[in-house]
Amino acid sequence: MAFKLKKLVVATSVILSALMLQACNDKEATVSAPQQPAAVVKVEKADMKPLDISVIYLDRRMLPPGAVLNVTLEDVSLADAPSVTLSTESMDIAGSPPYPVTLNYDANKVKANHRYNVRATVKVDNTLIMTSTSAMDPFAADAKQPLEVKLDRVAPAKNAAPQAGQPTLAGPQWQLVTLSGQTVKPGAGGDSAFIQFDATAKSANGFSGCNNFHSAVESQTATALTLGQAASTRKMCMDGMELEQAFLATLPKFATYSINNNILSIKDSNANIIATFKIK
Repeated sequence: MAFKLKKLVVATSVILSALMLQACNDKEATVSAPQQPAAVVKVEKADMKPLDISVIYLDRRMLPPGAVLNVTLEDVSLADAPSVTLSTESMDIAGSPPYPVTLNYDANKVKANHRYNVRATVKVDNTLIMTSTSAMDPFAADAKQPLEVKLDRVAPAKNAAPQAGQPTLAGPQWQLVTLSGQTVKPGAGGDSAFIQFDATAKSANGFSGCNNFHSAVESQTATALTLGQAASTRKMCMDGMELEQAFLATLPKFATYSINNNILSIKDSNANIIATFKIK
């Protein structure tokens, strides 16, 4: 009996020793397992810098109401790929230039071997009326701030398609109905003052109350319309002279137009209706 107990004790000791040895091996394996380094994501901090710009145009005509100026700093290094915008600003503008604009850009994105350009446009009702045409690199060695960007007028577009049932601006004789909200009377000989636009010649002709007149259409889009100073014959009339003076003085103030219910309405640069016409 004693021999059996001794044998059992020995067997138990062997088993316990084996279990302890296995536990140590497991611990060593766990401790010696290599640690994977954590992924490190390097985030470059933006280095924001201001770029001061002065937008000008030499045309003496005022911009029509609703004009929106957009100025963009672009990377134009790749000739066969679209430019990359680094910064852009849009603003409503009124009055005469210059128009100051500040573009904030990340200097870390400016590369020494790349080419850059500042571009400016002016749109009215999403129609382009002015744009810069010269390359302006703000990072060139001789560039100074504020960087001066000059706008040029876009060639006037042809008449846009009128709304269904509405006449076009060019073609009909438009009889003058009101000036500055006041109904006008017929001129000399009982004839009504009128204006007629020629899209091909880019001109406007008509009768102003005493004399015939002619004026150049300087610009026209779907909504914008500006005329040059009118030239007229020089005869004197007993009637219609006051009407003529007021009518001819109004022509250079044309800024925008609309045609609704066969009525042509003209607004000045302050969005005031200064004249209305109907088809003669």
